[in-house]
Amino acid sequence: MHKWKFGTLNIRSGKEKLEGARIYEITKQIAQENLTFCCLQEVKYRNSGKKIIELNNGKKFNFFWCGQKKRRTAGIGLLIKSERGITTSQPDYQDPRVMGVNLNIHGFKIRLVIGYSPTNISGSDSAKDEFYRTLKKVCENRPKNHKLIVCGDFNAETSLVYDRTEFDGSYVMHQDELCNDNGQRLKSFSQQFKLCMPQTYFVHSLDERYSWYSPDNKTKKILDYVLTQRFVNQYITECFVNPRLDFESDHRLIVTEIETPKDKRSRYAVKPAITPKPDVKRLYEYQKEYLKRASEEIKNENQKIRLLKKYQITSYQV
Repeated sequence: MHKWKFGTLNIRSGKEKLEGARIYEITKQIAQENLTFCCLQEVKYRNSGKKIIELNNGKKFNFFWCGQKKRRTAGIGLLIKSERGITTSQPDYQDPRVMGVNLNIHGFKIRLVIGYSPTNISGSDSAKDEFYRTLKKVCENRPKNHKLIVCGDFNAETSLVYDRTEFDGSYVMHQDELCNDNGQRLKSFSQQFKLCMPQTYFVHSLDERYSWYSPDNKTKKILDYVLTQRFVNQYITECFVNPRLDFESDHRLIVTEIETPKDKRSRYAVKPAITPKPDVKRLYEYQKEYLKRASEEIKNENQKIRLLKKYQITSYQV
């Protein structure tokens, strides 16, 4: 088995003349986190292209990007480590908001799709429809035996990711007070492709779930998501937001840890059971329920004893 990590982040790049230094610093932090690849959104590079970023320590990363031809808006990118055992196909530059690429990471073949959805407020319904049509097209256009992973900033809100709900794409919550239009579209997309949300499979505090902070740090939301097929989700060991890293952006890095088989023999080997972290809130609920039922049982037994004493009935006669 091979242990590795990947991430997704909205970098919100700024001035054009500072783009080179900005990407270098982001690559440096990604290398320190030991990520195999990182999906980037709001990369305001024009057109599409590729370049190699070499760090001072000798590590190399391939940087792919796709943006508008004239305007410096939207844009997505991918930073992937250049090392033996990792092969990358030429990305499908479908749109400045959607990119697909085929990866082989030490024998594990995946179809990686990066998305950056229009915002829920300023984005029109037609723009959102076009985004999800392109997203579905890129997801369907994958080679045989390549498992699907979708990452990005979907500007979607749903209460699914605020707790451990283990959402696997087979159901949709009907009472979802936090769900906005983008959230409903994202859940429908996940249900259509039967995609899991790894963020919902682990117990974390809210600080390790919030992926977006307002400039004054008062408003916090979850707008970035990782979606995987069930086959991939079984190998994921952790998925959390790292709030300690500062990328000079209002978004935070989502890190997913995974342990994948290197060959077919390892794929069918028995995997050790992962002991989940205890959910303290549920333990308190179980404790209250236990005390309630225990008190009722004791009360019923006391009533039986009083009746037996009153009518002088022995336990043998009963």
